[in-house]
Amino acid sequence: MNIKLSQHLPKTHTQKILKKEAKSKDEACLVVLVDDKKNILAESALTDYTSRIEQLIDVSHFKGKAGETVVDYALAGDKKTTKQNPVQLLLVGVGNTDKFNNTVLQKIANTIYSSTQKRVSSITVALGDALEENHFGQFALNLLAASYRFDKYKSEQATPVLTDIYLVADAALQPALAFAQSVFAGQSLTRDVANEPGNICFPAYMAEKAQELAATYPDLLTVKVLGEDEMSALGMHCFLAVAQGSTKEGKLVLMEYRGKSNFSSDAGSTKATTSSAKVSGGLKALADKLPTKKAAKNNDANVQAANDDAPIVLVGKGVTFDSGGISIKPGAAMDEMKFDMGGSASVLGTIKALCEARLPINVVGALACAENMPSGDATRPGDIVKAMNGLSVEILNTDAEGRLVLADTLCYVQRYQPKAIIDVATLTGACVVALGSVRSAVFSNDEDVLFDLENASNLSGDLIWHMPLDDEYQAQLESPIADMQNIGGKGAGAVTAACFLSRFVEEGQAWAHLDIAGTAWNSGKDKAATGRPVPLFMQYLKNSAARV
Repeated sequence: MNIKLSQHLPKTHTQKILKKEAKSKDEACLVVLVDDKKNILAESALTDYTSRIEQLIDVSHFKGKAGETVVDYALAGDKKTTKQNPVQLLLVGVGNTDKFNNTVLQKIANTIYSSTQKRVSSITVALGDALEENHFGQFALNLLAASYRFDKYKSEQATPVLTDIYLVADAALQPALAFAQSVFAGQSLTRDVANEPGNICFPAYMAEKAQELAATYPDLLTVKVLGEDEMSALGMHCFLAVAQGSTKEGKLVLMEYRGKSNFSSDAGSTKATTSSAKVSGGLKALADKLPTKKAAKNNDANVQAANDDAPIVLVGKGVTFDSGGISIKPGAAMDEMKFDMGGSASVLGTIKALCEARLPINVVGALACAENMPSGDATRPGDIVKAMNGLSVEILNTDAEGRLVLADTLCYVQRYQPKAIIDVATLTGACVVALGSVRSAVFSNDEDVLFDLENASNLSGDLIWHMPLDDEYQAQLESPIADMQNIGGKGAGAVTAACFLSRFVEEGQAWAHLDIAGTAWNSGKDKAATGRPVPLFMQYLKNSAARV
């Protein structure tokens, strides 16, 4: 879909009638927005059309409710020598403009696209100064998102007629439009990989997608992939406990985006935090892949500069199919467990959007990819494994697997000395019960990170809700035979999952956890990935880059 800012409205055109039939009049459409008080938005730019618009509002009894539409197809007039083809009009209600938010703007955008995509090749939407910058960006992104489709496996694919969208608005909004286009590019990649079936999208596929991005943006992005042998050498046995039930090898994919500086990402040799015993022998190459351990804080100017360039790390749960393992899930809707890699899909998409926007910031995206399957090699309920940080975990339920792959990944990525770590995961059904599909849950140990995420939520319209992380909930994870168990009982399931992850974050490390179980995809007959929280992450990173 092509979308551009414009300062011009489409014009009525006249064609000579010859022996041949005149060209189609159904090539363009002018979209006019009308509020619930019948005020025409961008009216000053529509003077040539005002009379026609007002007549159409009157004869159609148009109320201007959000999503309401009426069309004037502008049938050609008959003359002896010419046929006039006036531009079609589409009136779209926007409701109360004082109540504009992302949900309303999405409804308006979807209405515009669905009303025109099969009829005309281009539309011009008259906006004028009706939308401030944030709402304009949300509207543009929603228009683009409305054009997304995933029909590659259908033998017959319906190709939309609509290919071009022109937004008549202030030229100063061009940066907001360009940013929306970058976010759309990343969000589309997120939706593409999440919508793929499990027999196509497995850990190696995610690694390949990351490597394709690195090949596309070689000046910004490098990718490293750790396999199961390397993870075993690092002591990442929580991660491997999930992957071992599948014939598909687990992968930890590290995507290093250098938009600001060439930050350090490896130790050179034994400065990595693995023990000397692990580094000895054949593990020198593995040690070279490890970022350095966090340095002690001091007031040295060079250290401060290094801290300023330290990356923000995004960690995504990438369970490419979640059968539940030995604690197998019910059969109903199990097909939707292909979406259980929605966290890693959103990180992959965010890195794509970053490369498109070329934000001046350093970011690491970590994709913790595994397939959770039942087999003779699968982890049993009651098994005890050790995480990379040495803590032992009693696995009481193999369907609480996402927190296991995240635990070891959180341990690993702290070697980047990050400013902040944000993990994102389709982690708990309890979160869906608590918040439904409107807001993602956020847990954090750092007020600054929490504030920045909430601010990004408000600006992007990709909504979150702050959830508790009180120490009192930690007691539910106590195990009589290990350092902890991987589930905390029936109560506060989303909270105890976050508490579990918090045990793998070093003291003083800023961290937040996003549970997107209710927002990563839509269930049912029209099941599909939403691409969230790519807009949230991009707004957060844009704001972070602007502060440096």
